[in-house]
Amino acid sequence: MTSITAGAAAPITARPARNSLQRAALRRRLFGGIGAALLSAVLLIWTLIPIYNMVTVALESEGDVFSEHLLPPQPSAHSFWVVLSQDHWYLEHFWHQFGNSIFIAGMVTLLVLAIGTMTSFSVMRM
Repeated sequence: MTSITAGAAAPITARPARNSLQRAALRRRLFGGIGAALLSAVLLIWTLIPIYNMVTVALESEGDVFSEHLLPPQPSAHSFWVVLSQDHWYLEHFWHQFGNSIFIAGMVTLLVLAIGTMTSFSVMRM
């Protein structure tokens, strides 16, 4: 027969070690989130700089491609008009070449879809 006394001490728990593990996990999660945010920012900038460069070059006037300005001083859409109206000797067959590119892109898309569908079906059957 055992007796329970009212003045018995509570069992000792490893609370300080548990708190330090929780703090370490919280710190690791915080640094991981900060690292992911920094990596995302770098990748976003890395992706958007070439697009920005293409737009600024397209809006600059002829001969001003290598300027020291972040934005073109006098933006102009004249280069777009030259392409659309085929005013330059190099662009005589622009719309024909553009149509060929669209046709090839469509055929490649259909071919990849067909091969991918057949491959996924065969892998599923295995």
